[in-house]
Amino acid sequence: MKLLDFLFKRLKSYGVDHVFGIPGESVHVHFHYLEKSSLKTVTMTHEPSVGYATDAYSRIRGLGAALVSYGVGSLNLVNAVGQAYAECSPMVVISGGPGVSERKKYAHLHHKIRTYETHQRVMSEITALSIIVDNPITAGKEIDRALSMAVMYKKPVYIEIPRDMGEIEIVEEPFQSPLLPEDNQALNEALDEIVLMLNNAKNPVIIADAELSRIGLQKELITFAERVNIPVASTILGKSIFPEEHDLSMGVYFGQLSNPKVAEFIHNSDFRLMLGVILSDINLGMFTAKFSPDDAISANIDGLKVKNHFYPQIGLSFFMKGLLERKDIKKHNTTFPRIQVPNYPTGKDSDPITVKAMLTMTNDFIDKGYRVVCDVGDCLFGGQELQTKGGSTFLSPAYYLSMGFAIPGAIGAQIADPSRRPLVMVGDGAFQMTGFEVITMAKLKLNPIIILFNNTIYATLRYCEPPATAQRHDLPRLDYAKIAEDLGGVGISVKTVEDFKKALEKAKSTNDTFALLDVHLDEYDISPALKTFGQSLGTFVEASAAGKLKG
Repeated sequence: MKLLDFLFKRLKSYGVDHVFGIPGESVHVHFHYLEKSSLKTVTMTHEPSVGYATDAYSRIRGLGAALVSYGVGSLNLVNAVGQAYAECSPMVVISGGPGVSERKKYAHLHHKIRTYETHQRVMSEITALSIIVDNPITAGKEIDRALSMAVMYKKPVYIEIPRDMGEIEIVEEPFQSPLLPEDNQALNEALDEIVLMLNNAKNPVIIADAELSRIGLQKELITFAERVNIPVASTILGKSIFPEEHDLSMGVYFGQLSNPKVAEFIHNSDFRLMLGVILSDINLGMFTAKFSPDDAISANIDGLKVKNHFYPQIGLSFFMKGLLERKDIKKHNTTFPRIQVPNYPTGKDSDPITVKAMLTMTNDFIDKGYRVVCDVGDCLFGGQELQTKGGSTFLSPAYYLSMGFAIPGAIGAQIADPSRRPLVMVGDGAFQMTGFEVITMAKLKLNPIIILFNNTIYATLRYCEPPATAQRHDLPRLDYAKIAEDLGGVGISVKTVEDFKKALEKAKSTNDTFALLDVHLDEYDISPALKTFGQSLGTFVEASAAGKLKG
């Protein structure tokens, strides 16, 4: 079959049904074959949005794909691909390029930078594998290798297909994805030690993060937690990986910035099982976690750590399978703090809308039919207080922290899983980056509900910069409701508590396009979580500057 037929057929076999992209002359042939394949094309307005949408799709489906032009398209994707790498999202970036024969004949062709391999080398820094498919004999095997790497390691990959390679004939050969190394003897040795520690523990806890959901182990997490009756906290990046309405849920652990009772319980725990946790400053509450990760059991995609022992041959899937097979783990009876949901006073209907009132009413509004897609800023800090319904129903770039994710991310999320309607929380700063992608929502008749924090300021920067160097970062107060109407959606201006109540109901009944709630907030009105975070970060920055940080 033709090489591009082969590629799109392989993507379909991995569960990919859609390809996000932007057409261009270097991918003209690629789009031709995509259109006649069984995959659906989702054309967007700008490559960063393509990347964010593909990232969100990948987090939900297990693999996603983007198709963009050589150079001007692929390099526009770099930030989104970097985010996917940092947060373990297995997206496939497909790029076109000058033909193999053209590269040999001409020294300069448009979109070339330094060499014809420059774009591939750039991508090699932020992907698990970056290849140029330029050999007809090995083309099929190279594509299979790239796709298997993405799925195995939950990282993005880059596949560049020169325009004179797409229609070459290749032989489709059976492909068996290589398996991560597994060592049953090492697994049993590690589990013997872990089970002994767990059975002797008085107040054990599980901390769960994004890698579990990337592999699709949410059900296994629930099964194990229920079997041994251990409470579960998620990280800020892994929020909702464990259903927050579950009796064993403690909500989000965010170091000292968590619910104080949750933080105290975890810090005093005598057994911490960290499943798929990315040990970043954000996940550890700006390093306010009062325990050493070296004292925990850490199971990740790339191996298992038990005290001072590291087992690279025991990946997260292998470990969870072995853990569930053990019949000698006792059931615990531990008292622990439950998840807290926002219950701030909303005030009178005529009162100006506030962040606290908005959080309370939004939390009451959310049901099992929604997935929260959250951008970076005060919306992310406030969003941590919402109680989502169901597992893996909160999406955000809470480690890499790239603004502009939520609007295109909501497109990818709703296309990946139409059963859940996106409820988007985004600041005005992030909206100005990628907000015009609502055009695609209207075009595709997608119906996310967008809650826009219109406070005319980069709030996180204001409250997290040290006072001595703090600056104003003002944004213009735009009429986002009017912009939404002009772009094919429903726009609602919100200034009072009553406005917000009515806006949620109007948005709920909007079915064939997006609804944007333009929430006018005072620039000094911030979420309690951001206030606490800003105070903690100020202390962290001062200590760092003084060289007083330990560990």
